[in-house]
Amino acid sequence: MLPLSLSIEGLYSYQEKQTIDFTQLTDAGLFGIFGAVGSGKSSILEAISFALYGDTERLNKTDKRAYNMMNLKSNQTQIVFEFLNYENRKFRFVAQWKRRKNFEDTTPIERTAYEWKEEAWIPMESADGALITNLSYPNFRRTIIIPQGQFKEFLELKGKERSEMMKEIFFLNKFDLGPKVSHLQAANNRKLENLRGALSGFESISAEALEQKKLEVKEAKETLVQTRETYQELLDKVQQIQEFKDKQIELQQKQAQFAELQQSKDKIQQQEKELNKYEQTANAFREPLNNLQALNTERETLIHKIENLRATKDRQSHEIDVIDREIHAIQSDYLNLNNFRTQVEDYKLILQIKENERKIEESEVRLAKGTPFVERTKQAELELAAKSQHFEEELEKLKAQKIDSSQLIAMEKWYQQRENFQQQIQQVKQQSEQCKNDIASELKAFSQEGYHLDNYEDMISKELQLLENQLLQQREQETQLQVQAKLSTFANELQSGQACPLCGALDHPQPMVAEHIQEELQKSKDLRKNLEVSRTDFQTLRQRLSLNAHSLGTRKVQEERLTLDLQRLDSLMENHIQQFNWEGYSTEDPNAFEAQKQKLKQNEQQILDLEAQIKQTQSELSKTRENIQKYEKELEVIRNEISVFQGVNKQNQNNLQKFQFSEFVAQGLDEVKKSKLTLETSVVHIETTYLSLNQKVNTFRTKLAEVVGQYQSAIDQLSGFNLQLKTRKEQLTKLLQEFRFNDIIEVQQIIQRPLDVENIRQRIQQFYVRLEVLETQIAALKDFLVQKTYSEEELETTHALFNLKKEELELQLSLTGGLEKELNHLSVEFGKKEKLLEEFDALSNRGSNLKTMENLFKGNGFVNYVSGIHLRQMCEMANHRFHRLTRNQLSLTINESNEFEVIDYLNNGYRRSVKTLSGGQGFQASLCLALALAENIQSLNKADRNFFFIDEGFGTQDADSINTVFDTLQYLQQENRVVGIISHVEELKERIPSSVTVTKDLEDGSKINTMNS
Repeated sequence: MLPLSLSIEGLYSYQEKQTIDFTQLTDAGLFGIFGAVGSGKSSILEAISFALYGDTERLNKTDKRAYNMMNLKSNQTQIVFEFLNYENRKFRFVAQWKRRKNFEDTTPIERTAYEWKEEAWIPMESADGALITNLSYPNFRRTIIIPQGQFKEFLELKGKERSEMMKEIFFLNKFDLGPKVSHLQAANNRKLENLRGALSGFESISAEALEQKKLEVKEAKETLVQTRETYQELLDKVQQIQEFKDKQIELQQKQAQFAELQQSKDKIQQQEKELNKYEQTANAFREPLNNLQALNTERETLIHKIENLRATKDRQSHEIDVIDREIHAIQSDYLNLNNFRTQVEDYKLILQIKENERKIEESEVRLAKGTPFVERTKQAELELAAKSQHFEEELEKLKAQKIDSSQLIAMEKWYQQRENFQQQIQQVKQQSEQCKNDIASELKAFSQEGYHLDNYEDMISKELQLLENQLLQQREQETQLQVQAKLSTFANELQSGQACPLCGALDHPQPMVAEHIQEELQKSKDLRKNLEVSRTDFQTLRQRLSLNAHSLGTRKVQEERLTLDLQRLDSLMENHIQQFNWEGYSTEDPNAFEAQKQKLKQNEQQILDLEAQIKQTQSELSKTRENIQKYEKELEVIRNEISVFQGVNKQNQNNLQKFQFSEFVAQGLDEVKKSKLTLETSVVHIETTYLSLNQKVNTFRTKLAEVVGQYQSAIDQLSGFNLQLKTRKEQLTKLLQEFRFNDIIEVQQIIQRPLDVENIRQRIQQFYVRLEVLETQIAALKDFLVQKTYSEEELETTHALFNLKKEELELQLSLTGGLEKELNHLSVEFGKKEKLLEEFDALSNRGSNLKTMENLFKGNGFVNYVSGIHLRQMCEMANHRFHRLTRNQLSLTINESNEFEVIDYLNNGYRRSVKTLSGGQGFQASLCLALALAENIQSLNKADRNFFFIDEGFGTQDADSINTVFDTLQYLQQENRVVGIISHVEELKERIPSSVTVTKDLEDGSKINTMNS
């Protein structure tokens, strides 16, 4: 990551907006941030971290972070950080929040992120800096800020403590595989035991038994083939004999059916004759009869229609006469409609005059009421103006009495910092006490189980080995008992003359006798289960104690860290108390400060109240003036309305045609409306009725003409029907004579018979077909029976042989099927046994490998091994610089205990402790290790362009040490690295090409100035 710019406003001591252009600084490769103690140098790094990750080391989320981070003279805080990531993509991260009306309340902290794409800042979905930098917040702190003191401590740590630190930095917990291996071993052993138990049931299964069974199945199948061939030959002969008998029976049945049909032949022929006569009569007479009937029906319908038309014609003539009399009665009023409409228009004008007179009266009343109200509002305007002037004079007096708040703000910050230190000290003490209690509890867990922390693993391992030996002996005994129990079962099932399933012997003179085997076998199983439970309990205990031991080591490291934290906080508290330089106030008792602060708050509150009153008065005054203008405007509108209404009324009186307005002066508005409505209703009724009657009479006359035409047409149509009926009757008389019928009734009786012609015709045809088919079948059966003859004796003999061979075939099928089933079962069981043996061998090999891994991972051995690799790599990377800085006189190395040592090439390359290094050499070694660690972390996170800061004051270094520091920094510059240092030492500032100076003003806060040499 390479920074481009940083903008800070309202953060800690930064009151006004300050911007750093990192492009000028990073071009030089080496730059510095200088300023006095407390000027706000480290706040720059904290701003970068907070913009990227929303986190800070100084305050946690429960410390009212937003309020305490905001400058007390500022109303908002904003951080804007722009940078390039390792992919050379440009990003901007923004963090901002504001102060609410309540001074100690702020808006929630809002963090947003943007990426520069296509010449514009595009918002991103997440503001998590880790997604862009590929660095977590702790790793970002280790990479960006390198405090010298921390790595001096790292250099001098013992091997175990350093391994723990490496474990935390490089996340080596993933290499602590001991518990996982133990879990895998336990699971593997359980599977092995299950397989041993499963294999004990397959002792009688072997390859020899499988081959013997295959031979038996082969012989049985050959016998089955011979039996099936003989059976098939007999089956064919039986079927031939049975077919001859069936043909004889069938011939007898067919002859009986043929005789029965011959008896019905005369009756069928009579039905056929009657059917022919029916069809001839129906074909000749049905259509003429239907036509005659249809003509009669239509004639009757037409006569009924003529009667209805005559009645309709008479009724409509009468209705037309009635409507004509109603039209004559209303015609005079209809001709006078225009005169009535003119009167309606006069009524409308009179109503408008009446309505305007009412509005004039109302407007005159409003005018009389509004004039004095405007005068009172003008008086209120004068009073509000005087009140506002008085409030402004009081405000000037209060502002002149206001207390300077800068000293109180500084004191409040000091008291808040003291309270923060006190809370942190109390929290560390509580954590330390809890840590001690946890250590005592962990040690008590060992003593309660009867073990000691140093030797619990060896003791439990011995007890587990003893249990494993006992379990092995018990399984062997249980296997022997299972074999005896199986043999006892076989012996009990032996019967004289039947083959033994084991040896095949038919005689069993001395069968095995075993008593109480099942009881002994159950006892053996119970004892084995108890041993397995004990083994599981010991394994669980070992795992639990291992976790306790690991937790105990962690607690002890935590206790040491808490002790150092408490010492550091006590030192910070002492330095903080020494900075208290305000006379008249106490470091322990803030009551005097609170009183002065309260007085300032009261003064400020009075000013705020008075300003609010002035604002309210000004608002009321402005509103009053607006009301005066609005009221005067409304009075003028009322006067104009009165004038307009009077002019309209005069014009309306001149427009009256039938009436004079003087006739209606005494009448009220409702009375005039009622007269107008009555006249309008009468006009509408006359016009509507007259038009409706005319339309109705015209409609009736049209309908009457249609009815008269239909009536004459029906009369003419009736004459035609009478002529057609006469012709149809003459045709029927000729047909009766032709077919020799006496009258039409005789014909109708024949035609109306309910005969299903199609069905009867079909039955007759089926009868003749059946008769012919039976005759053919009888002839064929007689020919078949002449060719073959069988005796009854031959038939019985063949059936007897067939039944015997059928029983023999079924017996052989059953025998062969049983043997095949046994062979299949034996093959499946043999396959299961082979699969179990393969699985057993694989698990045994896995158990050996897991045992080797257990020895490798025991006691964090693998973690220490990986930690040693990281340390050796760091040593090699650090020595590239350490050699140059010490002019090839010294180098770092790792001993067998993973502790750092120094090789002194001026003294024959002997090794010595790093604690013997001088202060300058110690700084060089610590810095080289710090750079190596940072490069390791950066390479893991693909951050090849990262810059970093050295947050080190260097105030305790002498002139030679300062020279050493500068030489070191020059080496880094030659390596083309971007390095920034934070310090208050002026000598370093003069020797660094580019720098930023931070100064702090009591009124305006911290300022940033960039300097280039």
